[in-house]
Amino acid sequence: MLHMPVDVIASFNVEGRIKPGYIRIEDEEGSLHTYKIVEVLSCREEKYAGVPVMLFRCSILREGCLQLINIKYHIKTHQWVITGDDRICTRAE
Repeated sequence: MLHMPVDVIASFNVEGRIKPGYIRIEDEEGSLHTYKIVEVLSCREEKYAGVPVMLFRCSILREGCLQLINIKYHIKTHQWVITGDDRICTRAE
């Protein structure tokens, strides 16, 4: 999954900070799967070719494993994109 648009449910605090809560990912067969974002590990704002984005490094619980994902929020267009994931899983207990 590299640079694929995704659905995200996020919350915003009183200062306007974004916290992604859930992500919906389409698998290779076209089925949609919703995952709870367990933890936001990092968040930073960057610009790509002058376009402001927020980059999030998160962990999700997927098939009993914690999986690390990278998602990007395009501030001007309000679009979410998954930019990569780490298939290395740590068993959740």
